[in-house]
Amino acid sequence: MYTFQPDFFIDYDAVIKATPFYQKYEAIFRGLDLSCFDDRRNDKGRKSYSRHAILRALIVKTLEKLETIPDLIYYLKSNPVLLAMCAFENNKLPHKSQFYRFLKHTKNSEIQKIRILANQKLIDADAITINTFIMDSKPILANTRENNPKNPAPKRNKNTKIKRNPQASFGYYSTETKSDHKKLVKCFWGYRTHVVVSKEGIPLIECTLPNNFTDDKVAVRLIHALKKNYKFKSDSVFIADARYDVKELYNIIVKKYKSKPYIALNPRNHGEPKTLGPNGRPLCDANIEMKSWGIWVEDNRKRAKFRCPIKTRKKFRKLYGNRCPVNHDLFCKGKKYGCTKYLDITNDPRSQVQRDTEDFQRTYALRMTVEQYFARFGNRTVEHTKHYSLKSVKNQISIAHLAMSLVALAAVNIHRNESIRCYKTFFESLNNRNNLLLTAS
Repeated sequence: MYTFQPDFFIDYDAVIKATPFYQKYEAIFRGLDLSCFDDRRNDKGRKSYSRHAILRALIVKTLEKLETIPDLIYYLKSNPVLLAMCAFENNKLPHKSQFYRFLKHTKNSEIQKIRILANQKLIDADAITINTFIMDSKPILANTRENNPKNPAPKRNKNTKIKRNPQASFGYYSTETKSDHKKLVKCFWGYRTHVVVSKEGIPLIECTLPNNFTDDKVAVRLIHALKKNYKFKSDSVFIADARYDVKELYNIIVKKYKSKPYIALNPRNHGEPKTLGPNGRPLCDANIEMKSWGIWVEDNRKRAKFRCPIKTRKKFRKLYGNRCPVNHDLFCKGKKYGCTKYLDITNDPRSQVQRDTEDFQRTYALRMTVEQYFARFGNRTVEHTKHYSLKSVKNQISIAHLAMSLVALAAVNIHRNESIRCYKTFFESLNNRNNLLLTAS
């Protein structure tokens, strides 16, 4: 029978600290700037626990996909070296109530400042650029039986309040199409985390609010905060899906910040369904949506020009056999240029967006970055919160966003810029580096 016999001449702590797992957290915590975050409260009474240590522990909870605070406490007790790296006094973990108290009573703006400091270091290192911004939101399910799929009679009245989660609101989660072409709409009670990410996939500005705050209204607030904290220049690019297709948002992006919106069109938002096609462009006499052909400026007047789709698009020429369905004179006679139409867009930034151009399609494709970001973000067990108060939920989500920025900063600090997006890739790059060092020695 084999019996384990430890070698007392080996420094096991040193061996553990040399592993990529702990070197990873050493790099993450090294980039954590807590200069703007007081370590202890100056309240009367017993000496408080280190807020710095609790914050580090909650970052570990996020990155290790631990769902609850008791899971975190058990995990840290099982990893004494990681517990020491969190810097709790005498390596003594506080009671779980101290973690809940931290989330409930910490100002969310303090956590936001820490993330902004980390992002500023990334900007200074040229790891991220401040000229392209992608906006989106993600649902956060509240901790309530109303979200339990086994609940036989969940509440679906949006004007009511649910027990223990009075600030959570009712909303729609997703829509699925069944085989019989019927749509299945999934509903939930909870919140949404709204975020603006850079084109490299790093969260710049975020906030978490009840689900009844519309995306376009929150986007206005986020853009103002983005300008205040990062001082982006004019001619920047803002990318978003059709939920942000609101004239007020276009006016702020174009007129106030002199930037370019690349926002998908929501067909329900334009008021001329009989004269405009599904993409907001005029219909020709053959009832075909026309092709954008530039913007013409005359004095103080700005007009968008549209041309015959058969003359300008190969797929339409093939579809109609290079013939006009109504035999229009401009198509068949003279220069055969095809018919044209104009729309006056002088004071309408929304209509000035030419969504059928290659530039729009190429730029709008960057929106996939925020989808990839939320895919990583969802793996951090924050999509279904275990807390009840909105303040605790806000801080939990802000710490999750902070962890994303810290992983990126740690990857940059060890010269692994290609790994700034993914926690797992960051781990593998450290492991590969150590293997190379061992081989060289």
